Amino acid sequence: PLPIHEQGNEFIRREFARIVRDATLRLHADHHSSDPRSGKRVSFGLIRMANIRPLFDVALALFQLGAPEGFRIHLCVYHSQFPLLIRSAIERRLDTALDRRNAEAVFALPEVRACLDHHAEPDQLFVVLGSPVTEVGRDHDYDWAVVEPSSMRSIIKLVGRVRRHRKAPAA
Repeated sequence: PLPIHEQGNEFIRREFARIVRDATLRLHADHHSSDPRSGKRVSFGLIRMANIRPLFDVALALFQLGAPEGFRIHLCVYHSQFPLLIRSAIERRLDTALDRRNAEAVFALPEVRACLDHHAEPDQLFVVLGSPVTEVGRDHDYDWAVVEPSSMRSIIKLVGRVRRHRKAPAA
């Protein structure tokens, strides 16, 4: 629930960002993996929003909020209105990082490895903030997800992106 009380869109989006950030931290605590090299706790999550315009504002608000001490949030914004070349590059990176059939492979990816090696925080969250494009034709496997209320069909599709490649039950 958001405390709307006749507030404008800017307030609502900032408040939504705060609530979502707190939810991601709780989900990370319950659904992280450990990097075999550094021992850092790492999770890959999805925040799925219904519309692109507020998604952009929420991404900025999340960035401005930052993370609590000991946490690093790596944010990727992904939506259908990126120019095709940029969207394709984002999808290629996500397709590689979110193929979790080999659970340890993600820790060897150069971009992930660089983030883990260059940031000292023991908790590292890789968060995709995306529009419904995240549900279309992507074989991604997230550790957790937060979804803005939408249709039941959309929620079911999103749930299919959580622990998609792993057989072991979530802890």
